[in-house]
Formats: sequence, C-alpha cells, structure tokens
Amino acid sequence: MRRLHLCLLASTVVLFFWWKVTAQNGITISGTASDQTKAGLSGVKLTLKNKASGEARESVSDSAGAFRFENVMPGQYSLKAEAKDYEEVELPITVGAEPITDIKIKMKVQIKDEVTITENRSEQPISPEKNADTVDLDDDLLREMPSDSQKLLPIIANFLSPAAQGTEGLSIVVDGVESDRLNVPTWAIRRVLINKNPYSAQYRRPGKARVEVITQDGSRRHFHGGVALFVRNSALDARNPFAQSKPDLDRRMFEASFSGPLPGNRATFFLSGERLMNDESAVINAQTLNGPFIQNILTPRRDTSLLARMDVRANEVHTLTARYNFNEGSERNRGVGGFRLPEQATSASERAHRFQLSERAIFSAGFLNDLRFMLEKEDQRVGGLATGAAIVVIGAFTGGHSQVFRANRETTLEFQDIATYFRGRHALRFGVEARPRLIRAIDASNFGGTFEFSNLNRLAIGDPFVFFINRGRPDVSFSQHEAYSFLQDEVKFRPNLSLTMGLRYGWQSKIGDGNNFAPRLALAFAPGKQKTIFRAGAGVFYERVTESVTQKALLHNGARIRELVISEPSFTDPLGTGEADLTAPSVVLVAPDISAPYLIQASFSVERELWRRTHICAEYQTLRGVHLLRSRNINAPLPETGLRPDPNFIRINQVESSASMRSNALSFTFRGRIGNLFKGMAQYTLSRTTDDAGGLFTLPANNYDLRPEWGRADFDRRHRFNLVGRLEFPRGFRLGAVLTLASGAPFDITTGFDDNNDTVANDRPPGVARNTGQGPGLAQLDLRFSKLLSLPSPFHRKDRHSENFEFNIDLFNALNRANFVSFIGAQSSPFFGRANAALQARTIQLSLKYSF
Repeated sequence: MRRLHLCLLASTVVLFFWWKVTAQNGITISGTASDQTKAGLSGVKLTLKNKASGEARESVSDSAGAFRFENVMPGQYSLKAEAKDYEEVELPITVGAEPITDIKIKMKVQIKDEVTITENRSEQPISPEKNADTVDLDDDLLREMPSDSQKLLPIIANFLSPAAQGTEGLSIVVDGVESDRLNVPTWAIRRVLINKNPYSAQYRRPGKARVEVITQDGSRRHFHGGVALFVRNSALDARNPFAQSKPDLDRRMFEASFSGPLPGNRATFFLSGERLMNDESAVINAQTLNGPFIQNILTPRRDTSLLARMDVRANEVHTLTARYNFNEGSERNRGVGGFRLPEQATSASERAHRFQLSERAIFSAGFLNDLRFMLEKEDQRVGGLATGAAIVVIGAFTGGHSQVFRANRETTLEFQDIATYFRGRHALRFGVEARPRLIRAIDASNFGGTFEFSNLNRLAIGDPFVFFINRGRPDVSFSQHEAYSFLQDEVKFRPNLSLTMGLRYGWQSKIGDGNNFAPRLALAFAPGKQKTIFRAGAGVFYERVTESVTQKALLHNGARIRELVISEPSFTDPLGTGEADLTAPSVVLVAPDISAPYLIQASFSVERELWRRTHICAEYQTLRGVHLLRSRNINAPLPETGLRPDPNFIRINQVESSASMRSNALSFTFRGRIGNLFKGMAQYTLSRTTDDAGGLFTLPANNYDLRPEWGRADFDRRHRFNLVGRLEFPRGFRLGAVLTLASGAPFDITTGFDDNNDTVANDRPPGVARNTGQGPGLAQLDLRFSKLLSLPSPFHRKDRHSENFEFNIDLFNALNRANFVSFIGAQSSPFFGRANAALQARTIQLSLKYSF
C-alpha cells in the first residue's frame, strides 16, 4: 500500500511538472525553403528574431529544405533566410496561439543584377564591389523613408558628391543602361546603389556621381501586388517664411503594382504605375516701382509613370528581360516665383517612351555574357512665342512677356555587350557600347526681346543698359553619337589582397580629340581576420560634351538665328528707331580645339566590420577637373582701347574647355544595423571645392582675366551630415527618418552694372573674387511614422501572418526651420545680402498602402 502511494505521488509530480513545462513551451514554427523551381534547398540559414527583445534563434534547413523552430513564444518576429548564391529573404512573422506550419520561402538565384556564378568573388570582403561606403537601399528601406510624393532623388542626392558630378551632373543607370532621369515608378525599384565599385571601368562616371537602379521582377510561383494613396493639403502645413498667407497646396498620388507568373512556368511579369496630381503654389517675393510684390501663384502639375517588365528563362543558359517605360507630364505657370512675376508663367509638357531588351547567357561556370538594347523617344515643349518684350531689373524683378519657347524631340538608341570571364585568380570583364542620338530642336526664346536695367531707379527714368532680341529660323536637326569600350581585370593575389586594373576608351562625334583613354586602378588589402580593409584607388573619368553645346552653336551661328544686342537702347521701342539696323549680330561658337572634359580622382580608405553586416569607413578623396567647359566672350571690348577685336560682331560667345576644378574631401560613414532597432546609414563629410567657372554658358566678369573667377564652387558646403534609417518598434510601429545638415553655400557679389561695357552686368567690385559671399547653413529633418496591420489577401496564399497594410504620416521639415536659398549678391538690388526664397516650411503627407 505504501508502494502504491509512492507511485501515485511520483506520477502526480511528473504530471504536474509536465503540465507546467508544456504550458510554457510556446508554439512550433515550421516551413520549407525552395528555389525558383520549387526544389527544396538544403543548408539554408534561418534566423528568427523577436522584434521587441532582439533575441535571435537560428536553424538550418535539411536536405528537403524543411526547417523548424520549437517553443516560440507569441509576439512579432522577423524570419531571415540566407544561402550562398541566393538573394536574402526576410519575412515578418506574427506568432499567436496556433502553430505555424506552412511558411514557404522562395529564394531567387543571384544572376539578374550581379555576377554570382560558381566563384562568387563579389561577396568576398576585398571585392571592389564591397566598399563599405556604398549606399545600398533595398525596396523595404526605400518604402520606409519619408519621401515627398515618392520622389527618391532628393534622398539619394544627399550621399552623392557634387564635385564628382562635374559639369555633366548626375548619372543614372537603370538596369545597366544609362539614363538622363529616374523616371520609373517607385514600387518598380528593387534596389538603389551609390558608389558601388567607384573605379569600375564599366561605367563612365565615378561612384559618387553614379546611381545604379535595379527594377523589380515577378515571382515564378505567386501573384503579388499592392495599391497606395498619398495625400497632402495646405490645411496641415506651415506658412512659407516669405509668404503673406499660407500657399495653397492639394496633392494626391495613386500608386499600384501587380506581378506574378505567366503560363508555362518559365516567364514572369511585373506591372507598376503611378499618377500624380499636384496643385502646389510658388511664392513671388520681388520689388517693383510700386513697392514690394508678394504673391502666391498656383502651379498645377500632372504626371503619369508606367512600367511593364517581363522575364523569360528560355533555357538553362539564356534569360531574356523586356522592359517598357512610359512617362507623361504637364505643368501650368512654370517659371514663376522669387523675382519672376505672374506674367512670366509658361506651360510645359513632356512625353517619353523607353523600351529595353536584355539577354543574359551563362555559358559555363566561368563565363557570363550580357546583351542590352535600348530605344528611347522623348518629346518636350515649354512656353510659346512671345508677343512682347520682357523687363529684367537686376535683383528686383523679372516681368513683361515670357521669352521661353523650346520644343525638342530626341531619339536615342543604345547597344551594349558585356562579358565576364573567371579563370584562376583573374576575373575579366570587357565590353563595348554604342549610343547614336538624333535630335530635332526648336528654340524661339527671346523672340520678343528683353530689356535689362541695373536697378529700379534706372527703370523709373527709362534707362536700360542693354536690349537683346533673337530673329530668324529657330529650328535645327542634328545627330550626336558616342561609342565606348572597356577592359577590366580583377586579380586576387591572395585571399586578403586584390588588385583591379581597368582601361576605358570613349569616342564622341562632335569633338576632334581621339585620345580619351581612361585608366582605372583599385587595390584592397585585408590583414589578419579581414575585419579591417584598406582600399586605395585612382582613375580618369571623361565627360560628354553635351548636345546643348552643339544645339546652341548650330542655332546661334548668325545664319539660323540672328541675335541683336543693343547697348544703352531707347526704351521702349529700339527696333522702331532703326537702332537694330545699325547693330552687328552676336553668335555662339565652339572652340576649334575643344576637348572632352575629364576628372582625375584618387582615394584612400580604411574600413572596419563592427559586427555582421555593419561597417564603419573613413575615406579621403581628391578630385581634379581638367578641360572643363565654360563660355567666354572673345569679342568683349579690349581693356586698353575699349574697342572690340572684330567690329562685325557684338558678342562672340565661345564654348571652350579651359576651366578647372580642385576638390578634397574627408568622409566618415556608418552603414548597417544596431541590434534589431535601427537599420540605416549615416555619413559626415568635410570638404572644400574650388573652380573657375559657374556654368556651361555663364560668362566671366572679365573675359580677358580669368584669375578672379577662381573661388569656391557654387555647391561648396564645408560640412555635410546625412542620415537615412528606420527604427523598428513593437506592435507594428515604425519610424523612418532622413536628416540633412550642411554649412552654408557661397554666392557671388557683383555691382549690378555693366562696368566694362561687355553687355553683361556681372562685374564685381574691385578686389572681389567670385563667390565671396557666404549663405547660412541648412538643416532639415523628415520623418515617417508608420503603423503596420494585417489584412486578408485576395489570393489564397496562406499569407495571414504578414503585415500587409501600412498607415503612414510623413513630416517634411518637421522642425519647421527656415532654410533660405537664392541669396542676392547684386549691390544695386534692394535685396542685397538677403535671400528672396526659402525651402518649404513644414508639410504633412498622409498615405495608405496595401500589399498582397
């Protein structure tokens, strides 16, 4: 009997502890990881992380691709899957009271956007593509950032180097092909890269002047889609510091995407589109003879952007991708604001079609070839034919009839063939590119004429210092072709030492120099455990002589368009007095010895991996701009005699490659994660850039003495700090932030008069060089507050555990700081030393997003 009691007591104790343990063991999570052919993947590393506590657990899939997590407590989790040669996958998981046994993870082979065949060199720390100061924004981070109507360029541009952009500006590469604009819908963007492999011979431009965009493709197994609505209204906004009343604003944007498999299990599609209806206002802040003129003017704009993409895996070797873009936009009251009065308003419209076809062939484990073809047609029209003259009072206002009338039609073709070959310690990449371009341009600007006055007093007595007007035939058709080739070899001497050598050659049809060889060199060394990497590089980067130079020279050659410039004309009808008949013409020429401008860049950096996927980097970079383009009036009155060298002309504005630039920058970068709370990037840059030209068609103050032109570059800001990132909180709350801090930019100080009689009022006071004025600093904080929810999906994908609905509140300039721009440097202006415009005050945007 005693033994029976002991057995019953022992059984009771065992049952009690078994009940307690099972009550606390939690939930089982299981699923499978497979490739695009539905075959199970073994060896996939699975990481399950609690979003609230940051606690992480790991598992590895078995030979059938199955994985399992036991005893998972309820809460919000992220599940990350990683495998060599496959793209990383991360899913949100909500654990409740029921087991989750149906998680399906589909992993895509990394063959679409980077070379990841057998020997995946690009994943090695010393690869030239793994520099730690690369800006890498995936589609999740892009959607988590506050963006004004989904405009990404303002966010991206913060991490670019203005000096590296040279005279040509930003280079945008979409799916491997260079473009003038980022004109794809935001939901169609899968990844954005800046400064990846900065000395690659494959690209024309340096890494910090280049944005690489990779578009989305469709799933081979599931249908995915989403819709979004963005709304802004001035009722929620603050007042612009220069406006007397709050400017009207009503902005709505619709966005949608849909993707999935096509019949046959070999093809996928992706569709995306967005429509913007923006009724925004510009603020006029000018001074007329009647006193201050301050007014808000509505500037309505409509934009439509569509993208369609299809991917076909023809066989195990060949993959085809076809992509079509359509963009259309229209705007009313363009050109008003600041000093420009309401009568200066113009209408504008644009339309673009872009078709791109790519073929990737993997012939073996060591040989890959990419063929790309692109066709683009663009039409643009701005303004209309003027019916009267314009009046410009320097530093006060611009009024009268608008003189803008341009219409362009461009057709661009591009063909690329790029091959990658691995053999031993070498990774060879070589290719060719051809880019023919046909342009038909109409520029009937200033056919009504323009009077310029030095100040309001001269306007009051009717004493302009110059009148200029165009006459003639304002249309021209021409072609401008380019061709490039490159060869690059990445040599891996040791596991911790690599050297990349490249040579690029470029040819342009409108310039005579044929020696545009651009060598590139990059070295990486990672001693010890390869946690610290030393990188050094140098290279030459040639720029284009843009089609605007050719167009201006062909139109303003004195035969097509005859420009008449009259000094000290009668007001208001110099043509009626016969002055025009006695005036010699003015022309624009291209210097016979013009050559392609180029940049010489060198850098040295030290990188350190703090923990997995988190790095810091310190880099010093120096830039030299050589043969940069500028304009100079080679027929300005001689300082000694006051006579023009050629009395048959007034102005002879010559575009020549005689400008230069110097830039030095020291930057510190953090990129990665801090626990499970923060993901993003921060960068501080200390820099100084000087040059001697303010723009392609900007004339110097003294056309015969260019030494005073050497000064701070227009964009030179000594200190810059930029941050993009997001904070993840429990219960589906999230905060995205974009912070920009910068010291002041310079501005030019002039007298406001034409002191040297060259018909341009850009003369400076004695002893004053270019850009000696100093503006104030810039500080802007943009925030996005997000709440994630789970809603049913229209497709039966067992996707009930994902958070697929977002409610967002965006605050732009959240601190409502007055960031002044457009500082006036003309001493004759009533605004001298002050700004007459500012960036937007605080604005609020609401948005809803639903995806499935």
